[in-house]
Amino acid sequence: MLRALRTAGFLAVLSAVGCGSDAGDDGGSGGSGASSGSGGAAGSASGGASGSGGASGGAAGSGTGGGASGGAAGSGTGGAGTGGSGTGGSGTGGSGTGGAGTGGGGSAKLSTVGSLVVLGDSISDGGGQGPFYYDLLQQDLKKKFPTLSYKNNAQSGSKTSALSGQIKGLPATLPGPVAVCITSGGNDMKAELAAIVTGTDAAARAQMGANISGALDALLKPGRFGAGVSVHVFEANIYDASDGQGNFSANNCAFGKGLPAVPTGAFFTSWNGEIAKQVTAKGQWLTDIHGLFQNHGFNHPPKWYANDCTHPNTTGHDQLRRHYYFKITGETLP
Repeated sequence: MLRALRTAGFLAVLSAVGCGSDAGDDGGSGGSGASSGSGGAAGSASGGASGSGGASGGAAGSGTGGGASGGAAGSGTGGAGTGGSGTGGSGTGGSGTGGAGTGGGGSAKLSTVGSLVVLGDSISDGGGQGPFYYDLLQQDLKKKFPTLSYKNNAQSGSKTSALSGQIKGLPATLPGPVAVCITSGGNDMKAELAAIVTGTDAAARAQMGANISGALDALLKPGRFGAGVSVHVFEANIYDASDGQGNFSANNCAFGKGLPAVPTGAFFTSWNGEIAKQVTAKGQWLTDIHGLFQNHGFNHPPKWYANDCTHPNTTGHDQLRRHYYFKITGETLP
């Protein structure tokens, strides 16, 4: 009886893991300006704190990576927790020169960016309360790199299996270097709730990892965006609005009402570990939004999440924008 109750509670709890595709989402587009966002319906959630937070530094986590786009991939794991940072060596190969990859901390410190590409799910396609991180990031980067090109093919509700299609929908040529920001994986986790609670989710995690690996291969293929164009991928992991407590029912979330709290830390650790493994294996940049948002959920106000407990609110999007800007440029926004 107790096991059944805990199982029911966890199924509700994990329906909030980042990048949601809630039926109550309002319409939103995947970007602005020159964006070519493909997007299905995306979510504007109600409520939540507003305003801007302080600039974020390098994401927590550790690990090493090798050169991107043809450079030798480094070994090591990223880790979703807090702690040290890792560095990676640079590498060249194929038709261009890749950036240095890292497991979690640090920055690519790109001195120039020709294009910003945004892929993934509802976090990158209208989810939460605007202004959205990708619109702000585009504006910030365009001030530094005035000729910046921008493409957003993210789609609300999508899983990592959709990344290959989003990438196929990108132009054959883009000005380089190309910085690619990806938020994906939360909906994969949602789809496997029963397997997660019964401890039989290893195959699903591996499939998510294979999807991410395939997407990275497609992005990093020599000449994908033109001869000599380098590509640098900044892939986010999955955050947790409960900060590991799983007490969604007690916090007026849109799910889990009347069900018990189930600690979620171990489950996010295993799924985020798979993301980190794939990103570092390709020498790319793990963007640890799980660590970034830690202790900014509804249990630690002022929160960075909208009242749906799934998407960022205005403050959360501002923090994502600042974090991605740091990861790409190595500079902190004022």
